[in-house]
Amino acid sequence: MSEKYRPEQLDDEVRGGRRATFETYQFEELDGETREYLLYARDKKGKGAPGVFAAQPNYLPVVGVALGFAVMIATLFLTFPPTSHPVREAMLQTAGFLLGGWMVIAALRVWAGSKSGSYAGHFIYTDAEFLYEAKGGTVEVTDLYELRDAKAVANFNEGKYQNTDITLKVGKSRKTIQVSEEERARRMTVFLNTVSYMRDGGEDGNDDELRNMPPEAMGAVAKQVARTGEFPRRLSDAEDADLVRVPQPKREGRRSTGVLALLATIVIGAVMFLGFRMIDAPLRDHAIFNQIRALPAKDQPVALRLYLTNPEFSRHRDEAQKLLEVHYEKGVAANVMGTDPQLKQAFADVILALKTKPQAVASLVAVEDGAMPGQDSGSGPREKAVQEKLADKWGATVGDELVVFAALADPDNPDRMDKTVKGMIDLRWKFNPDNGELRYTIEFRKSPDEAPVATRIGTIPAGTPPDQAVQAMADKLLEQTVGTPRMRPAPPPEDF
Repeated sequence: MSEKYRPEQLDDEVRGGRRATFETYQFEELDGETREYLLYARDKKGKGAPGVFAAQPNYLPVVGVALGFAVMIATLFLTFPPTSHPVREAMLQTAGFLLGGWMVIAALRVWAGSKSGSYAGHFIYTDAEFLYEAKGGTVEVTDLYELRDAKAVANFNEGKYQNTDITLKVGKSRKTIQVSEEERARRMTVFLNTVSYMRDGGEDGNDDELRNMPPEAMGAVAKQVARTGEFPRRLSDAEDADLVRVPQPKREGRRSTGVLALLATIVIGAVMFLGFRMIDAPLRDHAIFNQIRALPAKDQPVALRLYLTNPEFSRHRDEAQKLLEVHYEKGVAANVMGTDPQLKQAFADVILALKTKPQAVASLVAVEDGAMPGQDSGSGPREKAVQEKLADKWGATVGDELVVFAALADPDNPDRMDKTVKGMIDLRWKFNPDNGELRYTIEFRKSPDEAPVATRIGTIPAGTPPDQAVQAMADKLLEQTVGTPRMRPAPPPEDF
C-alpha cells in the first residue's frame, strides 16, 4: 500500500456513532483497503505502518502434517492386508486417507499462503483505531475508540519466559490477547496506553490537539513512545512520518461457500474408493488364502471350503481345491479302517465325494420298515438312536471338519426325518414277525440322486430285544466301515 495518511480528521458521525466493539471477519470478506493494509503490516512486520506488529506462532501446520501422515500410516496398518469385505476396507481406507491427506494439504496451503494475498496469516497488529487478531483465514477486529487502558502480565515457567497476556479495557468490556514475544508485548502495551492517553486529551483531558489527531499521526506518536519511552518534542514530527493510511474495516466481500472444494473432495473420495476397492480385492484373496494355509491342519478343510464357496475368491481356487482334496484323502486313509473291504471302500467313496461339493454334508437315512408285533411304538426312538449313533461315531472318527452326517428333513414336518427319499448312506431294516430276526439293507451313494456304489444286506440273529438288536446292527456297520470308532474329546470343564 503506497497511499500516505491524510491529515484530515475522521468524520464526526463515525467518531460519535455507535459501533460494534468486537467483530470477526473472514479475511476475504474485508474491504480491499483493509486487506491491503493488513498484508502490508504483515509483510513489513509493522515497519512503516502506524501501529505495532507482533507475529504469532502457529504450530498447527506442523501438527497437521505429523497427524496427517500418522492417520494414513495407521490406516494402512489397520487395513493391510485387507481381509474384510473389499467395500468395507475401501471405505475405511478412503476415510483415513481423505482425513490424513486433508490435514497434510491444509498445512501445505497454510505455508504456501503465508505470503499470499488471500490468507491473513497469524499475527496481532494494533493501530490507534483498531486491534487486529489474524488467525489464518479469519480476522477479529476490536474497535479501540473507547479504549481505557491496557495491562500486561508476563508468564514464566520455571524462570523461563513463555508469553505475555495483555488485558484491554474497552468501554465496559475487557479483552485479553496473548503475545509470544516479550519486547513486542511491552511495546504493544505502551502503544495502547499512549493511544488511550492521547484520545482522553492528555494529562488533564483538555488537550484537543492530542485528542483530534488523525489515527495515522496518533499511531506514529504512540509508536515512537513505545520505542523510545518519550513523546516527540513536536507532534508535527510524527505527522511528517512516512506512514500508510489507517482504513475503517468493513464487510464488502463474500466468504467462499466451499462448494468447489466439497465437490473436489467428493470426486477425489470416489476415485480413491474405487481405486482401493480394485486393489483390495486381489490382495484380500491372497491374504485370506495365506491365512488359511497358516491354520492348523484340522482347521483348514472348513476354511478351504468357505474360500471355495465364496465367488469373490478366484486367485487360488485351483490350489485350494487341491489342498482340500489332500485333506480328504489323508483323512480317509488314516481313519477309514473298516473290516469289510467292500463297505470300507464304499464308505470312503462317500466321504471322498464331498471334497468337490459346496457343503461337507452327507445325508444319512435310518428307517425301520417293520417292527416286531407289539413293538410298533418303539420304531421312532430306535430310528433316532441309530441315526444319532452312526452320525456321531462316523463323524468323530473321520473328523467333523471333513464330514457332517445329517438326516433329510420331512418337508411337511421339519422336525422329523423324510423316510421317502434315499440318503447318501441309506439304512433300512425290519424285524421278521415269525422269528424276530432283524434284516437290514444299507446303500452307499456319492450323491442322493445317483445309483448306489455298494449295497449290503445283513442280519442280526433272533433272540435279541429290538432296542439291543438295532444297536448291535449299528456297531457291526461301524466296525465294517471305519473299524474301531474314535471317541470325541471331552469338552473342557466350565470355569466357575
